[in-house]
Amino acid sequence: MFLKYAYIVFIGLAFITSLAALYRASERPAHLRLFSVLLGLTFVVECFAALLFKPLHWGSNVPLYNSFMLVEFMAYAWYYHMILKTGWARQLARLFLFLFPPFWAWVVFWVFGILHWNSYVVVAGSVFTIFVSAAYYYEIFTRQADINLLDTPEFWIATGLLIFYACNLPYIGMLNYLVKNYMPLAKTFLVILKILNILMYSIFTYAFICRIPIKKSSSSS
Repeated sequence: MFLKYAYIVFIGLAFITSLAALYRASERPAHLRLFSVLLGLTFVVECFAALLFKPLHWGSNVPLYNSFMLVEFMAYAWYYHMILKTGWARQLARLFLFLFPPFWAWVVFWVFGILHWNSYVVVAGSVFTIFVSAAYYYEIFTRQADINLLDTPEFWIATGLLIFYACNLPYIGMLNYLVKNYMPLAKTFLVILKILNILMYSIFTYAFICRIPIKKSSSSS
């Protein structure tokens, strides 16, 4: 229970930090505004799923997560489509934006059903996110101009996504099988997943903290 609520707190912290950073920044790039909106939506969804479903006797929160996966991975695709410069990487993001919605609808409504966890959707979205995050890494490490990674929010966002989805992919892909046959092991991995989530949203928080301008106080001589 502690990790569940800590996870939600870290999402809220990342969202509030993104709002503060964009409010104080002289420039507000569209891709960072999009990511801030996604953080806000994620916070609302997680609060709704964790705090309201049981008290309101609404049953399983799986349909909510199945629906939000469409929003989440489409937002990642649009975010990377805006920041990637390499032609093939932008084409990959554009192709994902075109193909993912019908794939999601097919899996959610015909393969598994809205009431069951849709591992195919998560696997497809995770693999795509890993590829485009790695593509961003390739671009920044091969570009001619020097870049200070410590104050580059896109680098930290890519780092958070890459760590989380690379570690998360094997567990998520086998989740239905583990729940059916090895429930204790599935619960153990779920704890690890929560820790990975906390790590990812901590990295997102820093990504926006490094955008906040620090005013230096001038002392009179």
